[in-house]
Amino acid sequence: MLRRLYIENIALIDALELDFGEGFNVLTGETGAGKSIIIDAVNFVLGERASRELIKYGAAKARAEAVFSVSADSAIIKILGEQELACEDGEIILSRELTASGKSACRLNGALVPVSLVKRVSDALIDIHGQHEHQSLLSPENHTAFLDAYDHASIRPQLDALSSLCAEHAKARLMRNAGFGTEAERCREMDMLSFQAEEIAKAALAPGEDETLAAQRLLLMNGERIQGALDEAHARLYGEEGGNALSALDGARRRLREICAFSPGYEALFNRLEEAYYNLEDIAYAVRDARDALDFDPARLEQAEERLRIISDLKRKYGAGIPEILAYAQNAQKRLEDLMKADERAAELDARLASIAAEYAKFDAKLSSLRERAAAKLGKQVLAHMADLGLDKADFRVAFTRAQGNELRPEGTMGAEYLLTTNPGEPVKPLSKVASGGELSRIMLCFKAIFADNDKIGTLIFDEIDTGISGKVAAKVGEKMLGIAKSHQVICVTHLPQIAALADAHYVVEKKDDGAKTTVQVRLLDEEGKYRRVAQMMDGDPDSKYAYEHAKMLIERAGKSKNAQ
Repeated sequence: MLRRLYIENIALIDALELDFGEGFNVLTGETGAGKSIIIDAVNFVLGERASRELIKYGAAKARAEAVFSVSADSAIIKILGEQELACEDGEIILSRELTASGKSACRLNGALVPVSLVKRVSDALIDIHGQHEHQSLLSPENHTAFLDAYDHASIRPQLDALSSLCAEHAKARLMRNAGFGTEAERCREMDMLSFQAEEIAKAALAPGEDETLAAQRLLLMNGERIQGALDEAHARLYGEEGGNALSALDGARRRLREICAFSPGYEALFNRLEEAYYNLEDIAYAVRDARDALDFDPARLEQAEERLRIISDLKRKYGAGIPEILAYAQNAQKRLEDLMKADERAAELDARLASIAAEYAKFDAKLSSLRERAAAKLGKQVLAHMADLGLDKADFRVAFTRAQGNELRPEGTMGAEYLLTTNPGEPVKPLSKVASGGELSRIMLCFKAIFADNDKIGTLIFDEIDTGISGKVAAKVGEKMLGIAKSHQVICVTHLPQIAALADAHYVVEKKDDGAKTTVQVRLLDEEGKYRRVAQMMDGDPDSKYAYEHAKMLIERAGKSKNAQ
């Protein structure tokens, strides 16, 4: 569950820390008080897209932190293990910063992580129902996705298989559609490919050959300069005349040998000089050998340049380097072989396409069966929850339609659409035709209750799910959320006193204006504060005696009902 939320420099909030408990947590406040800022901060720390407008005016950065507690068998532990991240004492800390320059940084238990991982983790921690999310029920395109999510353990493997088969089919179809052309076209292409393959084969390229030749050409082009340098170096080291380096070093060595007996220090100097002499002598021999090995035959330079020209010409035609040229030749040879066996290859591809389609049909049939089974189960659960919400006369069904044509679809060929009637005797119709805003909110609440149990999500946030309802219906919606709160943490933003009266913890969001700046603050109410706040929500005046007594009665009755359960 969400234990703590810290918000800093977000919208009108300077710094705010909220501690949430188990059960039913309610946030209320006047319109424009800043309740939506709290939800925006939660979405922000959970990895949703954020703009720089989120940052409080004049601040360098915005920051939010959410602390969750999870059980040892939570799916989150497995996700963290895959990423080699620790989860000590069952605590997960998500934090995120956004700077005025637009840079965002996410952390999980102190470690920098990509936002994609934050979203993956948060999806298993918390579910947020936004103010307009119930509108997604109006789009039949979403109905199949809802159904698949309902029984994802059975349906997901089928969808994965269909997706893989669709990718294979698309690849084979692309190869088949590329075709081999008419006989005349095949002959022309075969002539061209034969010429290209032969041209590359004739060149007998070796990997790295161009680099070796380039180095050789550089050497040959500077032959005279190299010859002169080696000649002069050898002469200075070991020339026939006496003024060379070795002669000078030998003279110094002989003079030091004469005084070795007088001091160990002189002997050490002699040894060092003698070692230097022999090292220099080795160098002189190496320079001589390098000079004698020189071969600056102009014919060799011409051969290297001609070979490089051939390679350059092949690079221009077939690839940026020798590996690419050789790969081109290999592909050309493969294409040539395919063209020579065009009819046979086409038949192979047709057989492959037919085999994939047959395999797809099997998985698609299984998927359709699973969806029908899930629909029957989902329909019963939705009706049971709808009855709890005052829609006991409603009828909810899932209708299926089969896509036309032979196209292979990764989502399967059978789609779902939800049908509803809230009036006995009336036929079921698409949700978009019959459901009011209040009914959509209640149906979405049914889905949230069902999915929360299926997905083992610990925390559910409802952001004004009570839009479009009032009176007894509002009370039933509150009771449904209270029922969910028995096994989940529920955080609800509401403007209805019937729902606020049921809260285990009631927070009031207030906007404060000291004349210099406006800030948002949040208070956790005590029992007396709850009475006055609910009374204010009823009457607009927290001091109204009638409203106060009514609010107290609602809250105390809710408390007795909880204790009885």
